[in-house]
Amino acid sequence: MSGLQTPRRRPLPGWTIFAIAAVLAVAAGGVTGRVISRETSGSGPSDTVLRFFQAMRDNDARTMLSELATPPADTTFITREILAKGHETAAITEINVPATSSTVVPVSYRLGGEIVTDRISVQPVGNTYKVSTSLNSGGIMLKGRTRTDLPLSLAGLPVRTDTVVLLPGSYPLTTVTDHLRYGSGTLVVKRLSDTPSANDLRLELTETGRAAAARAVTSSLGACTGQKSFAPRGCPFKLAVTTADPSTVSWSLLSSPADDLRVTVSATEVTKSTVEVPLTLRISYVDGTATLPHDLATVPAVGTIDLLADPMTVTWTS
Repeated sequence: MSGLQTPRRRPLPGWTIFAIAAVLAVAAGGVTGRVISRETSGSGPSDTVLRFFQAMRDNDARTMLSELATPPADTTFITREILAKGHETAAITEINVPATSSTVVPVSYRLGGEIVTDRISVQPVGNTYKVSTSLNSGGIMLKGRTRTDLPLSLAGLPVRTDTVVLLPGSYPLTTVTDHLRYGSGTLVVKRLSDTPSANDLRLELTETGRAAAARAVTSSLGACTGQKSFAPRGCPFKLAVTTADPSTVSWSLLSSPADDLRVTVSATEVTKSTVEVPLTLRISYVDGTATLPHDLATVPAVGTIDLLADPMTVTWTS
């Protein structure tokens, strides 16, 4: 009959989709469709993975390490204190592990505001299983990507080795100054085998650093415009006049350096980074009996700036 309509099916809940996916993914590996999400003392592959992630959630470094087939030689950054700092803004919750006899175990969990899925390898050890996935694919290169003149601390602990091992979390990165930061100021590891890219550690000027640079430039230019000279000493501007009395000179800065400056962090020495700013200036002086105002064409001022100094210092080179 034309008046009959087929009932619309309701969309499946997210947990149902995960369970179905787990069954289909390991019809080739033994997933039963049952999801383990509570404490377990079992000895199967899923039990091991669940204990491992629950220990991670609880910042229980000792238990986590005991669930690894081969614990890393350097566990400097696998401690309760470091894990707690890594989970302050990215807590691990909603851990789900399908029951399976496969040695590759699916897992999902929430890291901060993001749902992460992964597949964890395990291997038989005695009467149980241990996690065998390579942590950070063997280690995260940190020291080689940082600067000798700007040492890095991770979760408050100085990085002294070429590589570190980190578990999923969001770890704060700090340096000896709040003027500069590596990457976004945090290092995020989402999965056991993840290794952050070099861009995650790119050296950048912070908003605090930019404000400090603006103050340094403004202070330096203020000292320059205060000089009674056609060619202020150590300054990026001048006017070639030979007959007028320099004691009558008055400089005025018409532009706003703080709005237009550009700072480029040096690739070799952060204390000799580059600052550039376009300047618009006016000079007034007495020539004979007339006071002559004169507006200069835009002056491209360039200098070096010490980004580690507090307050920062500027040396004009042109």
